[in-house]
Amino acid sequence: MKISVGNSRTSRAWKIKEFSWEKFVQKCSQTIRTAETVQEYRKLPKGQQDNIKDVGGFVGGELRSGLRRKDTVINRCLLTLDADYADEDFWEQIELFFNFKCLIYSTHKHTAQTPRFRLIIPLSRPVTADKYTAVARRIAADIGIEQFDDTTYQPHRLMYWPSTSSDGEFVFQHRDGEEIDADAVLARYKDWHDTSEYPVSSRQKKIVSHALKKQADPLTKQGIVGAFCRAYTIQDAISTFLSDVYEQSSLNGRYDYIPADSAAGVIVYNDKFAYSHHATDPACGKLCNSFDLVRIHKFSYLDKDETDSEKSASFKAMTDFAMQDGRVKEQTLTDKEKAVYEEFSVIDDNDDTSWHKYLSVNKHGDVENSIQNLTIILQNDPKLKGIVFNELSDCIEINGDVPWQHPSKYWRDADDAQLLTYLTYSYGKFTRVNYDVALAKVVDDRSFHPIRQYLDGLPKWDKQERADTLLTDYLGAEDNPYTRAVTRKTLCGAVARVMVPGIKFDTMLVLSGPQGIGKSTIISKLCGEWFNDSLLLSDTKDKTAAEKLQGFWILEIGELAGLKKTEIETLRGFISRQNDVFRASFGRRATSHLRQCIFIGTTNAEHGYLRDTTGNRRFFPVKVSGNSKKKPWQLSQSDIDQIWAEVLVYYKWGEPLILDEQTEKLAKKLQREAMETDEREGMVREYLETLLPVNWNEMSLYERRNFLDGSEFGEVNIKGEIKRQKVCNMEIWCECFGKAKADLKRIDANAISAIMAKIEGWQKMSKKSRFGIYGAAAGYERTEV
Repeated sequence: MKISVGNSRTSRAWKIKEFSWEKFVQKCSQTIRTAETVQEYRKLPKGQQDNIKDVGGFVGGELRSGLRRKDTVINRCLLTLDADYADEDFWEQIELFFNFKCLIYSTHKHTAQTPRFRLIIPLSRPVTADKYTAVARRIAADIGIEQFDDTTYQPHRLMYWPSTSSDGEFVFQHRDGEEIDADAVLARYKDWHDTSEYPVSSRQKKIVSHALKKQADPLTKQGIVGAFCRAYTIQDAISTFLSDVYEQSSLNGRYDYIPADSAAGVIVYNDKFAYSHHATDPACGKLCNSFDLVRIHKFSYLDKDETDSEKSASFKAMTDFAMQDGRVKEQTLTDKEKAVYEEFSVIDDNDDTSWHKYLSVNKHGDVENSIQNLTIILQNDPKLKGIVFNELSDCIEINGDVPWQHPSKYWRDADDAQLLTYLTYSYGKFTRVNYDVALAKVVDDRSFHPIRQYLDGLPKWDKQERADTLLTDYLGAEDNPYTRAVTRKTLCGAVARVMVPGIKFDTMLVLSGPQGIGKSTIISKLCGEWFNDSLLLSDTKDKTAAEKLQGFWILEIGELAGLKKTEIETLRGFISRQNDVFRASFGRRATSHLRQCIFIGTTNAEHGYLRDTTGNRRFFPVKVSGNSKKKPWQLSQSDIDQIWAEVLVYYKWGEPLILDEQTEKLAKKLQREAMETDEREGMVREYLETLLPVNWNEMSLYERRNFLDGSEFGEVNIKGEIKRQKVCNMEIWCECFGKAKADLKRIDANAISAIMAKIEGWQKMSKKSRFGIYGAAAGYERTEV
């Protein structure tokens, strides 16, 4: 017969040696005496006891590759059974009732009062590991299974050679007889493959029952073990990871260990634990949760011994394996979400967590602090879907629910703090740098434009024209081609600005009329929440105005009357701008903000409001009386939608944003009429139309004033015969107003220029000309012959 021997229980290379039964009996009949006494031995810790009794040993069969493991047993030719609970007449019973060949020797813990024997029986032929277990348990049951250690049936079980304390009793007995017929023993089972037929001691039944009571519910465990067990039941773990190891048995609640010849040896308890009775199963004799079951089969080869410590190599490998599993990642984060319930009370069990598997985690199972992880979280966490980027307002908004209370849709610094806190509670700690980058990326990808969405969702235009006559129908403006044109251009300009931000549109409709007729109301009704009337002229001097534009479509600039020329110039430059470049109050860099809005001016002035004589083309003046059948506050949402639907059609047809030549002439006329009224305008008109003497250019200022006053002082036949063709500011100042040359100031010259801009038939000269006694100066020339 061939058995495997080793110098120690820790041997890494077991040698196969051939023994005759007689030689083996001789070997077992001799004990090695150790130095300690029986009493001393009993008081020692188990580790020291193991070292003392380790005098070398054997496995009763052949081992593959010299390794002593459950899966390396080639065969067994000897039954080796430890009778740790032997009766005092153990050997007498064997001799009396059985006729098989065998031997016994006492083990190191044996005393006369508590006998312990090792029973060794040769088999008629070598058997596989599975058959060995079936044969060993049946023979043990014949003798009395309660007398035998419950682990003694393991095929790879090491048996020490005999050793005895210095004063201990050594017992050895043997007898001849028949070798046990393994096939005959197996035939005594209905089906020896079915491990449920195997005899077990009452102790073993209690061990499993006790273990089940003692073991903590794996579903309540913390950390990676608990997460794995919550993610995978025993049956899930087997079907997912161990389908090549176990298969469903014909018996309900049991599995077969595929490499074994035996069947139904794995019992599943409540789908939380598995206990294997298969002798060659690495998990045999252990009550395993799903984590440990997978660990043993996938990574136990890494362990130097069979300890199940969390410090073992197999545990560390299994931890790494579990942390990379998608379902475990989902479970880990779901656990964290439940923990955050008290802080953020918006937990939804129906949330899809399948995306959790894409998150990378560290060796502790925590989500790693990375931009990639944060991006995945912000993109997929359903509670954060409402955090978006508004392209109109150029800022983050909250569109829907988030896991904290927020007063409005506008993003605040406090929302950053709330979001970071939520991420920390739910997923782990993240640096502010990674947070800023990931948030900026995700909300940018989630950009939306509210006005474009509104325009895209409008009903189809019903072909009834409303846009061109809007100001006539609701504010009583004169219905003429000019009013229709500037109304359409203004509304088309508003649509163009949101469709193509920054498109050139540098004109401003100005509504002038009595207070209280609804000038501001009609603008507000047209664009709803995207209307802003808080823009002040003083804002246009710095970035304040540019910041106020963000998020609005139409901005009202009120009360234009009384503005100084410099203020008008500032306003003209402001409304002409297509792009605002500025650094926001808490921004890191100056950024470009293409204009997405238009401006509409309003004024109650009755005597004009424009003062600049050169830049009035930027303004489209429209007088409104309020004498209309409909009032601005009666403008319905359905009509507003149809107005914008109509304008959208015009825009898509390519409506120009500038006036045609004919309408431009009407605009210039109305721009002149919108100039502020100067009471001296009549005097200037009369002065310009007065016929002049033929020698006018040779006359002195004194003579000219006398002529204009009708005083000839003795002169005769001085009559006006020719029409004035040109004039300058100084001429009007001195001759028409009777002022001294030295008193003319810039403000006076500007006032004269404003008067001249309102008088038809005159235009500014392209270059300086000579004006007799006033010298060379810029002036005006008559345009009508």
